[in-house]
Formats: sequence, C-alpha cells, structure tokens
Amino acid sequence: MIEMSFLACVALFIIAIVIAAIMYALNIRIGKGVYGFAAEVAVGWVGGWLGWIWGHWWIIWWDVYVVPAILGSVATILILATLYPPKEA
Repeated sequence: MIEMSFLACVALFIIAIVIAAIMYALNIRIGKGVYGFAAEVAVGWVGGWLGWIWGHWWIIWWDVYVVPAILGSVATILILATLYPPKEA
C-alpha cells in the first residue's frame, strides 16, 4: 500500500491544496505569505499520504481513500501550526 500511482499522487496533491487553502482562510498558518502556503501544501500532502496509508474506509478516488487523507492532512497542518506558529514581525 505504500507505493502509489501517479493519479493517486495527484489526488493527494489536490486534497492538500484544498485543505491548505481552507486552513489559510481560517488563519491557521505554518508560515507567512506564499512560502507558508507552500509549506502547508507540503505538510498537507504528507499528512494525506499518512492518512491514506493508515485508514481504509469510505470514498475511494483514484485509489486514494479520501476521508482518511483529509483527516490526516488537517491533523498534520494543525499539529505543525500549533508547534511552529509563524513569527510575528
């Protein structure tokens, strides 16, 4: 289950972008500006991948279990935003 197809990678990337945009709109940020958003997408992708590996339930989209991927993405962004908040200038 650790290997993935190209479409699964794209699906996780789409999920990470959507979740990062929602978190950015809710003012839950890892960093500032474009670099902060890119960091949220990267962290969201890793969290989505971990959620996809650990959870196998509900909706499957391009060989990706969507609900665990979304939960993993949200959880990793929240954890890193809590542990490493952006520095105030």
